[in-house]
Amino acid sequence: MEFLIIKKIDIIIIKQVVELKARLHCKACEKAVRKALCKIKGVRCVQIDSKSNKITVLGYMETKVIIKAIRKTGQKAEALPSSHPYEAPSPRLPTGFRCIIPRCGL
Repeated sequence: MEFLIIKKIDIIIIKQVVELKARLHCKACEKAVRKALCKIKGVRCVQIDSKSNKITVLGYMETKVIIKAIRKTGQKAEALPSSHPYEAPSPRLPTGFRCIIPRCGL
Protein backbone atom coordinates (compact mmCIF):
# COMPACT_ATOMS: atom_id res chain seq x y z
CA MET A 1 0.00 0.00 0.00
CA GLU A 2 1.29 3.45 -0.88
CA PHE A 3 0.40 6.64 0.89
CA LEU A 4 0.60 10.12 -0.49
CA ILE A 5 1.47 12.71 2.10
CA ILE A 6 0.45 16.23 1.25
CA LYS A 7 1.72 19.06 3.40
CA LYS A 8 -0.85 21.67 4.27
CA ILE A 9 0.11 25.11 3.00
CA ASP A 10 -0.81 27.95 5.31
CA ILE A 11 -2.52 30.85 3.60
CA ILE A 12 -2.14 34.24 5.21
CA ILE A 13 -5.35 36.23 5.09
CA ILE A 14 -5.29 39.86 6.17
CA LYS A 15 -8.13 41.65 7.92
CA GLN A 16 -10.43 43.07 5.33
CA VAL A 17 -13.81 44.64 4.85
CA VAL A 18 -16.01 42.86 2.30
CA GLU A 19 -18.98 44.77 0.91
CA LEU A 20 -21.74 42.85 -0.83
CA LYS A 21 -24.99 43.63 -2.55
CA ALA A 22 -27.84 41.28 -1.63
CA ARG A 23 -31.57 41.79 -1.75
CA LEU A 24 -33.06 40.89 1.62
CA HIS A 25 -36.86 40.90 1.53
CA CYS A 26 -37.67 40.72 5.23
CA LYS A 27 -36.26 40.48 8.74
CA ALA A 28 -36.23 36.65 8.52
CA CYS A 29 -33.96 36.82 5.44
CA GLU A 30 -31.70 39.28 7.24
CA LYS A 31 -31.55 37.06 10.32
CA ALA A 32 -30.72 33.95 8.27
CA VAL A 33 -27.90 35.73 6.41
CA ARG A 34 -26.47 37.21 9.62
CA LYS A 35 -26.53 33.79 11.31
CA ALA A 36 -24.79 32.13 8.34
CA LEU A 37 -22.09 34.82 8.20
CA CYS A 38 -21.40 34.70 11.93
CA LYS A 39 -20.69 30.96 11.68
CA ILE A 40 -17.80 31.55 9.28
CA LYS A 41 -14.39 31.26 10.89
CA GLY A 42 -12.63 34.62 10.88
CA VAL A 43 -15.72 36.84 10.67
CA ARG A 44 -15.54 39.50 13.37
CA CYS A 45 -18.47 41.76 12.56
CA VAL A 46 -21.51 41.86 10.26
CA GLN A 47 -23.45 44.99 9.32
CA ILE A 48 -26.60 44.71 7.20
CA ASP A 49 -28.32 47.74 5.67
CA SER A 50 -31.62 46.47 4.26
CA LYS A 51 -32.58 49.87 2.82
CA SER A 52 -29.58 50.01 0.50
CA ASN A 53 -29.34 46.18 0.14
CA LYS A 54 -25.76 46.25 1.38
CA ILE A 55 -23.95 43.78 3.64
CA THR A 56 -20.58 44.70 5.15
CA VAL A 57 -18.43 42.03 6.77
CA LEU A 58 -15.23 42.64 8.73
CA GLY A 59 -12.78 39.87 9.46
CA TYR A 60 -10.10 37.48 8.32
CA MET A 61 -11.85 35.57 5.53
CA GLU A 62 -12.11 35.24 1.77
CA THR A 63 -14.85 36.90 -0.28
CA LYS A 64 -15.75 33.60 -2.00
CA VAL A 65 -16.58 32.01 1.36
CA ILE A 66 -18.87 34.91 2.29
CA ILE A 67 -20.76 34.77 -1.02
CA LYS A 68 -21.13 30.98 -0.79
CA ALA A 69 -22.58 31.23 2.74
CA ILE A 70 -25.13 33.84 1.63
CA ARG A 71 -26.16 31.75 -1.39
CA LYS A 72 -26.74 28.73 0.89
CA THR A 73 -29.46 30.76 2.64
CA GLY A 74 -31.27 31.15 -0.70
CA GLN A 75 -30.23 34.75 -1.34
CA LYS A 76 -28.22 36.09 -4.26
CA ALA A 77 -25.12 38.10 -3.45
CA GLU A 78 -22.39 39.84 -5.38
CA ALA A 79 -19.25 41.57 -4.19
CA LEU A 80 -19.07 45.33 -4.54
CA PRO A 81 -15.83 47.12 -5.33
CA SER A 82 -14.46 47.85 -1.87
CA SER A 83 -14.03 51.44 -0.80
CA HIS A 84 -11.71 50.23 1.96
CA PRO A 85 -8.17 49.56 0.72
CA TYR A 86 -6.32 46.53 2.05
CA GLU A 87 -4.32 47.56 5.07
CA ALA A 88 -2.10 46.00 7.65
CA PRO A 89 -4.18 44.39 10.41
CA SER A 90 -5.44 46.92 12.89
CA PRO A 91 -7.36 46.34 16.12
CA ARG A 92 -9.69 49.24 15.27
CA LEU A 93 -12.63 49.22 12.89
CA PRO A 94 -12.37 51.28 9.69
CA THR A 95 -13.87 54.77 9.85
CA GLY A 96 -17.59 54.79 9.22
CA PHE A 97 -18.01 51.14 10.22
CA ARG A 98 -20.27 50.46 13.17
CA CYS A 99 -20.36 46.91 14.50
CA ILE A 100 -23.82 45.76 15.53
CA ILE A 101 -22.71 42.35 16.83
CA PRO A 102 -19.36 42.91 18.55
CA ARG A 103 -18.79 39.26 19.51
CA CYS A 104 -19.66 37.74 16.12
CA GLY A 105 -17.21 35.00 15.18
CA LEU A 106 -15.14 35.13 18.38
